[in-house]
Amino acid sequence: MRIHPFIIAFSCLFLSLTSSGQIHCGAVNFEPNTAITADFIFDSFSQYQAGITVNNIGTLRIRVEDQAIPDPDCRWFLTMEVNNNPGGGTAISKWETLGTYGTGTTSPDIDIMEIRVRNACQTSPIDGTFQTFTNNGDITEIIADLLPRQNAGTCTTNVNGPGNHLTNYNEYVFTIDLKINPGFAFSPGIYQLSIRFHLEEQM
Repeated sequence: MRIHPFIIAFSCLFLSLTSSGQIHCGAVNFEPNTAITADFIFDSFSQYQAGITVNNIGTLRIRVEDQAIPDPDCRWFLTMEVNNNPGGGTAISKWETLGTYGTGTTSPDIDIMEIRVRNACQTSPIDGTFQTFTNNGDITEIIADLLPRQNAGTCTTNVNGPGNHLTNYNEYVFTIDLKINPGFAFSPGIYQLSIRFHLEEQM
């Protein structure tokens, strides 16, 4: 018996604010600020059952600069949010359907995808732990908002002061890993999901 391919097109979109909107910091940016797209193709029983894990599917490089006169309130936070293009009629707990094979209509649940964000200093409290989402718009904090300032150079949790991926690489660079385990409950087809990374100055 031949398995019809169950193709998942996963797009990962990085978002950041521009430096012009900063109050306490001079600049808060991803570098570069570009989208990453990865396709996962499931076409064997073992892949359906065990899933596929891709390490280092993308990298977040962060730059946070002081103003000309440094402000001690220059702090930042980082989150990730799942998006399934709900305006297209997709249910909040499902992947967006781009096409199906045959007559099946059962699209995959968002929670079959797991994402891990990590770096050498374990800057995030969720470092090295796969996270899941349930519904469109679910947000996971990587570095939380409203935390006291933790200066760069300490290689500890929740570093959120000025620094960058060039001078503080192990604190300001995050590696993204992705795992998708569809199982056998969904219709073969092409599905899409986006993860939006949001970097912002604390106000």
